Amino acid sequence: MERTRYSLNGRWQFSFHLGGRLYTSDAAVPGNVEPVLQSLGLVEDYMPVDDPFVTSPFETVDDWTYTTVFDAPPLSDVCSRELVFEGIDTIAEVYLNGEKLGDCLDMHCTYRYPVSLREKGNELTVVIRSVDLWARCHPHDEFGRPHNANGFYDSQTYVRKARHQWGWDNAPRLITAGIVRSVYLEDLPPKRFEHVYFYTAGVSDTTADVGLSWTYTTDAPVMAGHRIRFSLWDGEETVFEEIRPAYFVQGYSRFSLSREKIRLWWPSGFGDPQLYTARVEMLEGDKTAAVHEMQVGIRTLRTVHTDDVQPDGSGDFVFVVNGERVFIRGANWKPLHPLCSQADEKTKSLEALGKLTELHCNMVRIWGGGIYEDEVFFDYCDRHGIMVWQDFMLACEIPPTDEFFCRLLAREAKEVILRQRNHPSMAIWCGDNENDQCMTWIHSAANVRPSHSVSTRRILRDAVLHFDPYRDYVDSSPVYSDEYWESRSRPDGPYPTEMHLYPPVPEFAARLRECRARFIGETGPIGVNSVAVNPETFEKEKSRMERLWDAPAMMTTDVHQDDGYFVKWRRAGKAACQWFYGRDFAFAEWKEYALAVNVLCAEVFKDALEYSRVMRWTKTGIIWWSLCDMFPMGFNYSVMDHELNPKLAYHWIEHSQKELCLMAVRTELSGEPALYAANDTRKTKRFTYTVTQYDGAGNGQIIASGTAVQAPNSSSLIQRIAEPEEASLWVIRYSDGEESAANHAFTGKCGWDVMRRWIRILEKELDLGGKILEIL
Repeated sequence: MERTRYSLNGRWQFSFHLGGRLYTSDAAVPGNVEPVLQSLGLVEDYMPVDDPFVTSPFETVDDWTYTTVFDAPPLSDVCSRELVFEGIDTIAEVYLNGEKLGDCLDMHCTYRYPVSLREKGNELTVVIRSVDLWARCHPHDEFGRPHNANGFYDSQTYVRKARHQWGWDNAPRLITAGIVRSVYLEDLPPKRFEHVYFYTAGVSDTTADVGLSWTYTTDAPVMAGHRIRFSLWDGEETVFEEIRPAYFVQGYSRFSLSREKIRLWWPSGFGDPQLYTARVEMLEGDKTAAVHEMQVGIRTLRTVHTDDVQPDGSGDFVFVVNGERVFIRGANWKPLHPLCSQADEKTKSLEALGKLTELHCNMVRIWGGGIYEDEVFFDYCDRHGIMVWQDFMLACEIPPTDEFFCRLLAREAKEVILRQRNHPSMAIWCGDNENDQCMTWIHSAANVRPSHSVSTRRILRDAVLHFDPYRDYVDSSPVYSDEYWESRSRPDGPYPTEMHLYPPVPEFAARLRECRARFIGETGPIGVNSVAVNPETFEKEKSRMERLWDAPAMMTTDVHQDDGYFVKWRRAGKAACQWFYGRDFAFAEWKEYALAVNVLCAEVFKDALEYSRVMRWTKTGIIWWSLCDMFPMGFNYSVMDHELNPKLAYHWIEHSQKELCLMAVRTELSGEPALYAANDTRKTKRFTYTVTQYDGAGNGQIIASGTAVQAPNSSSLIQRIAEPEEASLWVIRYSDGEESAANHAFTGKCGWDVMRRWIRILEKELDLGGKILEIL
């Protein structure tokens, strides 16, 4: 007998009070309240652009009420039934037929309630409360702080709700509410597996040792005659099967698999991401009492890391899969929409996930300011060999330390670990995004150290140890050790092995080469943001852009996406254009400015990637920030806009992240660029290449050519090439006999007219089909 689900999704009745008036409508479940407010005419656009950070009157609505009436489906005499909410944002009470079932306190958690239903006319009601009013009733200690050091909007510190909703440099302030994920009834058979944990304990040349643990529910008073059957299936073919006795409702076993019969799961570029169906059966005599199936991959995946690079150069942060070090080419992932329900729908379309494959990523980092993604996300990564770095949902804050908050966080961590731990793509758990770093912004003079963080050093670390001990955990991204904290102003002290790198664009190349971190978990152009070039976004932002185009620096309230941030970003773009092109652009030249700034941003991503690749294993990977904008924005750090239209940086990254890539890189700023090859596969690559140099007038000549061999999983110098006195464009073409590709390099700064000419050349040479200059 299997679990059976009955969906309660659909249109529910909806009501709330505002300004002494009762409003009623219907509302989608899953869904957020903002589309309903829009349909009622209470807001024109629930993702405002001009002034999204004025506190909304909706933030103190304390009775968002969802109601549905349903008939009970038939229930077997031996089954029990639960009502399941996969996500409510955030503080809510649940009532069934007038009786309270319980409270929801965490939007990241699933809530389950045992229920007995009437045959007809069951009334289910969810009342969602104001998080701002709720947070007022809970104590705030002097240790906990929000991501805004000035203390604005600090209800977020205590509420387990997506951090971006309070406003970020990539998101509007939108303190939303809603039943944001599916609701259903689930009928549970009396004999069932509650949890199954599959892991790879070790791989050798001859065997792969895998482990299995389970928690089982049964109505049998004793386990006499019970046996566990574990089998692995490749499609319809059984590749392994073994039966062992089961004496208790919890158990574990190890199995040794022959390498002749199984294939390993590999990340993209290193081999196929082989998946098997693992079937676990509980047998009572000769009968199968319960079955659990899941997709698994057989691989070891560890992170060899220390907290710091020591002054003598020792220290490491490298991912090792099946015994092979893997250089990471990755992207940071934010929710695809400010509203969780709509973010989930966009993710399920797989279009954005497909961009990770198109960009040759072998890792994606789920940022701690967003949401935990649904199964479809991890299923895609499993199938396509994309490793997942999973932050817990904490970002740029110092969490409270009281018992109530810690219990909430511990429950959340346990649930998400149990849900995601069997995916072979899951690479590492991380306590948070930039919380250690946040201490230097907020508590730099206080008597605290990063190790005092109860959330990351105890609650989350223990959760991973207890429920996923075969997967690695890091305390924060980046981790600030107490030793680094105490000596961080000294250039001869220890330095984090993983770092977020955001120097100003004119300083980027120098600071990249000075950075001692082995691994870069975030990087990209800071302040100078890639421009979205679709007309709809331009029209949304046009009035503000025109009003603020030449505005002087202004005070920002530090609640991201206000006018102060826009002016800061525009001024940074202006300074960068003056530095590189020797000129700025008027608002009437918006399209020219967009292209000019996008070139500079794209070159930052390109330099970070290519320098890191040729410096392996001094550098072990880079996860650039970030894949796509969360909502319509004139410019932001992402390489795609909110409709997944690529910006210029997208095309540069696509060429710089190819598994076999030829690159012209300066390893030292005072040196000349040289031609390097990177081979991120386990196969030797033989290739031919040419380098064509174009001068400022667009005249081209071949300045290098040859044949070379690149060893597996390595980078090396191919040829030194004399650099001309005047800035030039180099176009690098290469082929390994199976695939032909191209790349480019600019050898120096140039005027805008010259850059436009070179961009026209690159559109043709990189086979971009007019994708760059179509904006003009």
